[in-house]
Amino acid sequence: MKNMKLMTYNILEGGENRFESIIKVVFNEKPDFLVINEANGFEKNNNQTFNKFSEETGLPYFKLALSGEYDYHTAIFSKYPLKEVKEIESLRNAGISTIIETKLGAISIVGAHLTPYTEDQRLREIDLIISRQMQHSNKILIGDMNSLSATDEYNEDMINDFNDTQLKKFTTNGKFRFDVIKKITFLGYLDTAVIFGNQKVCTVPTKINRDEAHLINMRVDYIFISDLLKDKLKSYSVIKNNLTEMASDHFPVVIELE
Repeated sequence: MKNMKLMTYNILEGGENRFESIIKVVFNEKPDFLVINEANGFEKNNNQTFNKFSEETGLPYFKLALSGEYDYHTAIFSKYPLKEVKEIESLRNAGISTIIETKLGAISIVGAHLTPYTEDQRLREIDLIISRQMQHSNKILIGDMNSLSATDEYNEDMINDFNDTQLKKFTTNGKFRFDVIKKITFLGYLDTAVIFGNQKVCTVPTKINRDEAHLINMRVDYIFISDLLKDKLKSYSVIKNNLTEMASDHFPVVIELE
């Protein structure tokens, strides 16, 4: 039985002139289910970019959720038909909830991109997102959470060198905020990076980073799974190579389920 591969990738403002490199990154990894954050412009010209991305990556089932603010859309692509697919409304960026039928049974998947503003705002968003999966046993939460995890053991002294954007995004009163990831794991989700001891492997920045919030090594892209899927989890990796260094300002994250 072939393993099921899931991937999350923030491609930086729709990919711009890096689109073919992004396609190559995805093609090389061959995910069965893919979440794309910052799918800016994918909806233009009757979904021209959206359709091209699906065709060139070999992922025939797809859905786009439009951003609540600006153009930071979220897209999902799948080798499995999407059941009960719905956009998650009232997010600054975007999120999509769906169910896929696999050899592991029905799995609820949410692909999301939380607001980059403050941890308090992200807490409100994650409450809304998690409510979509409460009734499901097999579930996966995947995407750019724009939040830090206490498991990654960030040194508090780093805050002394933070700029205003970093202070607003990651701290309150001079202390790191880890509330969003703590809430996700408190509610029964498992951080796949932690399971493999890879939580200190950063997902930002790459060599082409231009985000003032991501000037130091951080992990902001996550794949969480429910406890029932833990025994099926076979691998976790952050894809770092010459191609991914230049294709986006985030590295893609991939897991495999047996």
